[in-house]
Amino acid sequence: MPVDVVFLSDDLMFVPRVTAQAEAAGWTIRHVGSTTAAISVVHSDSPRLLVVDLETTGLELATVITSLPETEPPRTLAFGPHVHHQRLETARQAGCDLVVSRGRLSAELPTLLSDLLNGESSRS
Repeated sequence: MPVDVVFLSDDLMFVPRVTAQAEAAGWTIRHVGSTTAAISVVHSDSPRLLVVDLETTGLELATVITSLPETEPPRTLAFGPHVHHQRLETARQAGCDLVVSRGRLSAELPTLLSDLLNGESSRS
């Protein structure tokens, strides 16, 4: 089955919540826990969206972004705690399509996924 969303996070308490909401909205989602795994899955499964938890241990965001396929790369959504301003700004500068706080992701996940998967530009 094709994968719509790859979710990069090692937060084992948050992953089931995001996965359940994505699946309830009709999207197929695959969870990975490392930079290396994310790059591998993006290249093998050709997802339409990559969601990145900026608090993932050992995350190498620049490596993930620069390793995206040149042809039809997935859209990127990065999120982190609203108090980590620098981490959120770094994600914006790295070229993520949308960067939001963890609270906004929790509150608006189905809408954010729908907007990005349907090609709407929600650059933040």
